Amino acid sequence: MTIRTASNPVATCCASCHADVVDAACRICARKGMASVLCLGRTPLANDFRPWGAAPSARYPLHVMHCESCGLTQLADSVAPERLFSEYAYFSSASAPVIEHGLELSRFALRELDPPTAGFVVDIGSNDGYLLRGYARERFRVLGIDPATNIAAEARSAGVPTLDAYFSEAVAGRVVAEHGRADLIHANNVLAHVPDVLDFLRGCRTLLSAGGHLVIEVPYVADLVTKCLFDTIYHEHVYYFSMTSLCRLLDAAGLRALHVERNGFHGGSLRVVAGRGFAHARPSVARLLAAEHAVGVCDSGYYRDFADQVHRFLNRTRTELGELAALGNRISGFGAPAKATIMMSSAELPLEYICDSTPYKQDKLLPGTGIPIVAPDRLETDPTEYCVIFAWNYAESIIAANHGYLRRGGTFVKPVDCKLEYVRRA
Repeated sequence: MTIRTASNPVATCCASCHADVVDAACRICARKGMASVLCLGRTPLANDFRPWGAAPSARYPLHVMHCESCGLTQLADSVAPERLFSEYAYFSSASAPVIEHGLELSRFALRELDPPTAGFVVDIGSNDGYLLRGYARERFRVLGIDPATNIAAEARSAGVPTLDAYFSEAVAGRVVAEHGRADLIHANNVLAHVPDVLDFLRGCRTLLSAGGHLVIEVPYVADLVTKCLFDTIYHEHVYYFSMTSLCRLLDAAGLRALHVERNGFHGGSLRVVAGRGFAHARPSVARLLAAEHAVGVCDSGYYRDFADQVHRFLNRTRTELGELAALGNRISGFGAPAKATIMMSSAELPLEYICDSTPYKQDKLLPGTGIPIVAPDRLETDPTEYCVIFAWNYAESIIAANHGYLRRGGTFVKPVDCKLEYVRRA
């Protein structure tokens, strides 16, 4: 892919980033000539946290495309999963909102899907076992599957049996041979990460019992576009699903969507319940499919203005915070999720440090920058005039936990809906 200097806020981007149609083949249907949605240039891997003095993070093209043939929005290029996930910097249990969401998700599954007492529950992309701990307490047999060796070891140390492997149809066969079929499978914010998504879903069908349920949660592409959530685009997220594209993939794998509901997690997500193809679907599936058809979510025109909106926001953000810094104001950040890497790679904001509660990330640098990640108490001992909340999906809990910063005259800055909101002491 040819690289050139760009005139937009991204420092470097691919030569085709301003083209309406790019000669790349869809990963699912192999159609060429997908529509360009957004190019963010060459960016570092979002979780490539490195210590001081380490070699700079490698950068890879980050270009989102849309296939009108199958309706699937996807990255033009992908990075080998082994490079992304073999050792992982995200620990679910470090986030109170993630724990609460996991509890709500398990309550939903137990209430709505009624898995058999002492049944077998599998979580694919199980991270540190946060979701399965509740099922284990209810005396279900549980198994986590996660490719990150450090994360899987953490889960096992917490008493959650975990297989460190990339899930596939072949791995599903091994699990069935050793443990039997699953009555309930969770795939929570993992499906977008899987390059061979059809093999993954076929594996789910292999593993699933005849009357069992697969519960998938994925960020929703309609919310990505309407809320301008461009900082949720990064190399780990190969796919950006609509209900229409997800139903087509489930059908191709011998599964069927039975129920869907939307929630606000990660800025807007779909929770989809699926089963084997003969199961009966609830009206919620047809309603959302009809709503997507009405607004043209699977048509490239739906994405036409997205890139311009993103680049206008990046220009405004750089200008606003740059002017504040020029006036002598110090600026920090709060939260070092993937969103922070993408925002900083795209806008290059003048930050002194970023606070994050995850010990694994502390005393390292935000990928692609020289900005140190520090413990949250730095905002108390060395407060800046402004603090950008990169983990905006947890903004309320961050502000509540750091109200003293506001009392001392600090200002939080929230990037929301492609604008900056300034939160000061009431």
